[in-house]
Amino acid sequence: MTLKLGLPKGSLQDATIELFRRAGFQITVGARSYFPSIDDPEIECMLIRAQEMARYVEDGVLDAGLTGYDWVREQDAQVVTVADLIYS
Repeated sequence: MTLKLGLPKGSLQDATIELFRRAGFQITVGARSYFPSIDDPEIECMLIRAQEMARYVEDGVLDAGLTGYDWVREQDAQVVTVADLIYS
């Protein structure tokens, strides 16, 4: 089974990739691709606007995603917060 993970594109993209690098993962983003590669065969990444992340998770398109709590509230998405990550 593969984990479908949403990564925020835009202003948090580089900081998120660095967060994963510090955790031991290598994420490579190709030019004009919404599907970065990661060095874990059990994870599939997808770049999504942070504003839309909660909706993709709620709808089951993604299993998990990194976004701000403000976007979850604004979308009124029925998702579970797993952890508060402080980075940028």
